[in-house]
Amino acid sequence: ISRFHDYHQQWRQQGLLCMMTSLFKQENVTCNLARRTQAERRLSNINHLLELLQQAETEQHFGPNKTLDWLHHAITQKPKHEATQLRLESDANAVQIITLHSAKGLEYPIVFCPSLWDVNQSRQKNETVQFHQNGKIWLDFGSESYNQHLVQAQQEQLAEDIRLFYVAVTRAKYRCYLYWADVRSKEKPNQSAMGWLLKLAEKDFAGQQKQLQYFVGQWPESFSHQLISKDNEIQGTYRQQVDIPSLNARQRRRKLSTNWQMSSYTALSALSQTDNPEFPPTKADEEDTDSADNQPALLPKGTHTGNVLHDILEQVSFKALAAGENIEEQREKSCRRYGLNLESPEIIDSLLKTVVNTPLSASDTTFTLANLEDKHCIKEMPFYLSVNNMQTERINTLLGDCQAFQPLSNKQLSGFLTGFIDLVCYYSGRYFVMDYKSNTLDDYSPEHLTEAMREHNYGLQYWLYSLVLHYHLKQRLADYDFERHFGGIKYLFLRGMQQDLPESAVYSDRPDFETLEKLADLFK
Repeated sequence: ISRFHDYHQQWRQQGLLCMMTSLFKQENVTCNLARRTQAERRLSNINHLLELLQQAETEQHFGPNKTLDWLHHAITQKPKHEATQLRLESDANAVQIITLHSAKGLEYPIVFCPSLWDVNQSRQKNETVQFHQNGKIWLDFGSESYNQHLVQAQQEQLAEDIRLFYVAVTRAKYRCYLYWADVRSKEKPNQSAMGWLLKLAEKDFAGQQKQLQYFVGQWPESFSHQLISKDNEIQGTYRQQVDIPSLNARQRRRKLSTNWQMSSYTALSALSQTDNPEFPPTKADEEDTDSADNQPALLPKGTHTGNVLHDILEQVSFKALAAGENIEEQREKSCRRYGLNLESPEIIDSLLKTVVNTPLSASDTTFTLANLEDKHCIKEMPFYLSVNNMQTERINTLLGDCQAFQPLSNKQLSGFLTGFIDLVCYYSGRYFVMDYKSNTLDDYSPEHLTEAMREHNYGLQYWLYSLVLHYHLKQRLADYDFERHFGGIKYLFLRGMQQDLPESAVYSDRPDFETLEKLADLFK
């Protein structure tokens, strides 16, 4: 307590000592000074309490009342902090486990060194060699002198291990127990410092026993040796008894789920009401198949082909494709990007030339991609469409009469609907939404096109894209009029388009204004 008086000013001394006295009375703490051992224990506990109080008061800048409150809280809190646990009077009679580095300079009555025969395997496996040269530490990552430096590093490591071995065996005051295990590989002997010092590494079992007996004969008063039989069994081990309470998982109280998300047409189209699809899997994703004459198809099926066609249509001008200009560089770049290998890559050039020159309307044969001005085209137009607590089943009511639409199961959506429109273009005073499809169909007649559109629920897609264009034109055109400006949608099935057959393999529709406005209300 006298040391505590030196740390604090007089008013703090009196305040804290009064609190200590009050606390001991409240907790019925008594100190029988007649019994010396008990008195020393009590004083040790008081010193411990004073240290904790001093630390709390200094760090938190407490006054006397706050310090007393802190002490009451420290006594009653569960679990208690490690620093508040009762200290032992002495560790002299306890078993202490300590590292070789930490043992330097210390002394113990009896020392056990159970693993000095072992070698640090991590150091052996390290491919980087660390060694000393000219008073500096060097690292060799594989130079021409790597083997030489490796030998030097091994010698330096052995010297360090010998130093630690000396530290270990000189800590004992009365007796030191060492253990030797004949552990080595077929290629390498035991490389520990103990094996090197006692000359046991290179010897077989009989030679090791002879060497140990030699030590006994040379220093009978200081060295003894006993061979532990491998038949010995452990009779038992000490295990602290711990009462394990029954465990129950904590119940989640917060609601972490949310219906806010970034969604897309693909995610919406997956909400099919039928467990058994009325159509086969997406043909655009079919594996490559052989043609009728068992020869590999010149333009294989699959998404990689579709991605290449989309990429070229995005990157290359329609007029350049129509004129048959050389697109080899862009074609090879796109094929490498999407992993498409073709025996005759020029077939892509021929196909896309046909696509851009095919009339998109039977009544207006000049309406082709090739005749669109570049400034009147937005390719891969991105969009974010706000969604606010929309029930997807309400879409079914609005689009139920659309032949290219499949009904959706119910789901509530909030957040944004995002995507990319292949082409938004302006022609003859009207704006159109266009999408390229690389699906392979048996027949590209209007009936089969409608079936393919419904198969993949492209009807949902083009209504969403039409809504995006409708919003866009409302914001961009001051005199926007739906009947006058909105041209409709056109889905181009690229593989079936024919230059001499207007509107071949082209699915066209023009959403009506009333339904489009009701669809817009759903998203609001």
